[in-house]
Amino acid sequence: MKYEVIKSCVIDKVVRQKGEVIDVIENVNALLGMGRIIPAAEKELVIDRSVGLENSVEAPKKRGRPAKQ
Repeated sequence: MKYEVIKSCVIDKVVRQKGEVIDVIENVNALLGMGRIIPAAEKELVIDRSVGLENSVEAPKKRGRPAKQ
C-alpha cells in the first residue's frame, strides 16, 4: 500500500521529505501512530459520461408520453 509522508523523517534508512509517496512494508503501524505517514489517496478514474454530444458513442434516450394519434 502507498503512504504519503507528512513529516520529514528516516524510513528504511533513507531520508524522506514531506509530500513523498512511498511503499512501506515494515513499521507501518508505528509510523502511522507517530503521525509521520498517512495512507495515500488513490487517483480516481475519469469516466466520460457524455450522451448525445458529437464525440459520444450513443444517442440520448427519449422519455415521456407517446404522441397522441
